[in-house]
Amino acid sequence: MTESPLKNIDRQIIKTLPKTDLHVHLDGSVTPQTVIDLAKEQKIDLVQVSKEMGIGDLKTGDKNELEEKIFKETYDSLMEYLVPFEFINVVLRCYEGLKKASYELAYDNFKEGVRYFECRFAPQKHWESDFDWLDIVHAVNDGMKQAANEFNAKPEIKNGKEPEFKYGIILCGMRMINQNMGKYFRYLYELHVGDDLQNLAAMASYETAKLVQICREEGLPVVGFDLAGREDGFPAEVHKKAFLYCYEHNIATTCHAGEAYGTESIKSAVKDCHVRRIGHGTQLFREKGLCDKKHRDGSPFSKEEKEKYISDMAEWLADNRIALEVCLKSNSQTLPDLRDLSNHPIKNFLKYRLRIALGTDNRAISRVSVTDEYERALKLYNIDKKALKNLCIDGFKASFFPGMYNEKRDYISQVIQYCKRVLEQV
Repeated sequence: MTESPLKNIDRQIIKTLPKTDLHVHLDGSVTPQTVIDLAKEQKIDLVQVSKEMGIGDLKTGDKNELEEKIFKETYDSLMEYLVPFEFINVVLRCYEGLKKASYELAYDNFKEGVRYFECRFAPQKHWESDFDWLDIVHAVNDGMKQAANEFNAKPEIKNGKEPEFKYGIILCGMRMINQNMGKYFRYLYELHVGDDLQNLAAMASYETAKLVQICREEGLPVVGFDLAGREDGFPAEVHKKAFLYCYEHNIATTCHAGEAYGTESIKSAVKDCHVRRIGHGTQLFREKGLCDKKHRDGSPFSKEEKEKYISDMAEWLADNRIALEVCLKSNSQTLPDLRDLSNHPIKNFLKYRLRIALGTDNRAISRVSVTDEYERALKLYNIDKKALKNLCIDGFKASFFPGMYNEKRDYISQVIQYCKRVLEQV
């Protein structure tokens, strides 16, 4: 007997379900009020920052103005969506700022039933001459550890009735760089003559990959490496040296791909860079992304050949358990053709039984929570109880868990039992 879709499930049940967020950026999750508070503590004039960076054209720098001009409801493109990050990062270049932002991100996640999440950020955006690499990662870890300890002190966690709240950290390399991204990238510009931007970005991402290994040796819960930023004109294969370093050192990897470009971008990430997860992947089924695909003799692919090429790629992703980090609200903001989320390719992801990990991308910039994303998916995509359970558990299975494999298996087993108990209420 076929189960009915859960279109009107109670929001409180969604909040109670054990969930993950494997794709959430730290700097994109700092609220306008926290930006204002941190700027005040650090004696930073946000209006002056806006003027110097050419971002937002602020007049007062109050919360309403930040929500209107920086944390906007809609954006015209991925490029425009990425602009506010550099403004926010101005207040995240000291221990206190990073710790506070990290604590609030972890607390907000745990408060809505996210049992495990992976916070990602680009450490080079936060570097200062008196705020070094390990200091940066320690600040993030200290904030998240504080929130985890608070939640894990609850009796239902300590007596084993519910799974613990856990987290991991992912360090990001950047596909593209500019001088507004902090002193590190500004110095990179000034100290290298003749190097194009992509070579400098690749050099920086390789350093980030090495930092992941250093952090792991220090015992920090840094669980992976990501490549973030604009796809158009900035291919992942330029950063193969960083990904190869990760492969050789058994570092888990993910990559933003298939957000602005299609199947070929995703294929490059998984085949050239050996990634285990794809950030977004929304363009996977778009034939338009294969407009230049040709046979060896130079003849273009037919429509049927393009469809088969895409289908074969989807099957390969499913068979190899390559997870897609899906962020619905964010996709609707950065991709004009997905303003109507009923058109989102998650329907095809579910059809091919691809491993999906629902996430937020940027809690503050996208004005979204994990619960919102689940509620949105249930209303739009005919998800029944079995599919909802799979959606929850797939995030845990796809995680770069900060522990031994057997520990991950035991944790997931506990999560599955808890998920079943919650779903019995439906």
